[in-house]
Amino acid sequence: MWKCLLALLLCANGGPICADEQSTDEAPRSPGDMSREERVQMMKVANDYNSCVLERAMAQVDAHGDIRRVADLAMGQCQPHLDELRATVTSWGFSEQFAQGFTRNVRSRAARSVLAALAVRSSR
Repeated sequence: MWKCLLALLLCANGGPICADEQSTDEAPRSPGDMSREERVQMMKVANDYNSCVLERAMAQVDAHGDIRRVADLAMGQCQPHLDELRATVTSWGFSEQFAQGFTRNVRSRAARSVLAALAVRSSR
């Protein structure tokens, strides 16, 4: 009982227990609050990354024997697209964790896609 009363008094006086409630920092935006224009812009940059990876990989596939190495090189060369995507998402007020997760998903999807395309091309 006394603990509850003490906690209530500390909150009423703005004590350390309630410091998070009195923070002046804005909370990150929720992905559900994303506008249509923001979604379109995110997908455009993601598609630019996918196109870059595929183009770079196809240009290098004949020079290297291992398609995994080709995919890795192409993804590294196109990293600025992912950096741009991450910076754009965080500049809109979304959390860093959301931006990291989204860019990680874009990168994983691109890796699966380019490896499949390279496997088909190298089997010819």
